[in-house]
Amino acid sequence: MSHAPNGESSATRAYRNNREDWGSIRTRSSGRLQASYVGPDGERYSGPTTFDSRTDARAWLASQRVTIQRGDWRSPRVVTAEVFGVYAAAWLAQRVSGKGEPLRPKTRAEYQRQLRTGLAEFQTDRITMITPARVRRWHAERMESGRTLAGAEARLLRAILNTAVVDGIIAKNPVDSNLTRTRAGIPHRPPTLVELGVILDTIEPQMKLAVLLAAYGGLRFGEWRALRRRDVSVLNGRASVSVERSAQYLTGTGWHVGPPKSADGIRTVTLPKGLTADVESHLADRVGAFPDALLFSPVGGQGFLHDRQFNKSWNRARDAAGIRGQVREHDLRHFYGSALAALGHGLPQIQRALGHGTAAATLMYLHAAEEHDFELADRLPMPSPNPRPLLTALSARRGV
Repeated sequence: MSHAPNGESSATRAYRNNREDWGSIRTRSSGRLQASYVGPDGERYSGPTTFDSRTDARAWLASQRVTIQRGDWRSPRVVTAEVFGVYAAAWLAQRVSGKGEPLRPKTRAEYQRQLRTGLAEFQTDRITMITPARVRRWHAERMESGRTLAGAEARLLRAILNTAVVDGIIAKNPVDSNLTRTRAGIPHRPPTLVELGVILDTIEPQMKLAVLLAAYGGLRFGEWRALRRRDVSVLNGRASVSVERSAQYLTGTGWHVGPPKSADGIRTVTLPKGLTADVESHLADRVGAFPDALLFSPVGGQGFLHDRQFNKSWNRARDAAGIRGQVREHDLRHFYGSALAALGHGLPQIQRALGHGTAAATLMYLHAAEEHDFELADRLPMPSPNPRPLLTALSARRGV
């Protein structure tokens, strides 16, 4: 250890030079000064930046000392955790569904997208800086991008800040619940029997069974897309489908295969006997012989059938029926739910058939006013085998 001429060690001299009335200041190798102090929690904290002069470093130390004396001091580590972007990332990592299950990959990916885009404005802000007035201004700007989008982003922001209220970071949520209800309100409109007949008559043959599975089995897009040969059985002239998984394409990560949207989505669907020939024809002509062969092969043979591959044929069929922009693929499930309701079946039976976890979700699908599944399936109304003249006549009657 080296010693100064007066016998003082270099370490002792450095300590004496760094020591202040309160806190410590030391010279970095760059020549700039770093100030630090020991907080009430016994941990040492350094300034957020280095200083050009000892006067500036001392001024910062003095401000920290005053904050402690006033009782307003908070650990910088806690303050950093309360930056919205940091807090939101932790919130998302810990988030679970209402049933205590991890978020679905598609839901998590959508939340991450919203945090990167619509909520990016708050990324570097302290949560306490997000005021009701600022949220209203932000929401008004986001409304220009779409009412549905603004409502969804406001719901996520409110959910995150609800947790911040529970954590004691803020006393009240600055996101008004009315902002979260801002939706486009696009109604679900199932196709009529005649329109469905035209769709089935027009759509490419390899896609026909997909439409039938949605309209007469209530399968979601991701569910029928994930079906394999082993999931379909034909017994005594009747086809049934086992729904156990769903396939979704997530931008940036690719295909994800998991269980259906809800635990209640795992189900066996009995199809009307009149569709058995369509099922057998599709299996014979368009599906490989192996049990794991996909019912709907993707173009190029990679992954699963992509939305755009189906939509090309689906849009052409909707154009033929004159319902593009009115009826969506998901509305085929509404056709199924409406048909079941029209037959007089109760909410629990329809909820089970659609694979919904709640009765509220099922109510959205009913557009018309426990029998055995076979009887229920066979009573469903079937489209006309020659729908085009009927569609022409109906259009003329409506003046279309």
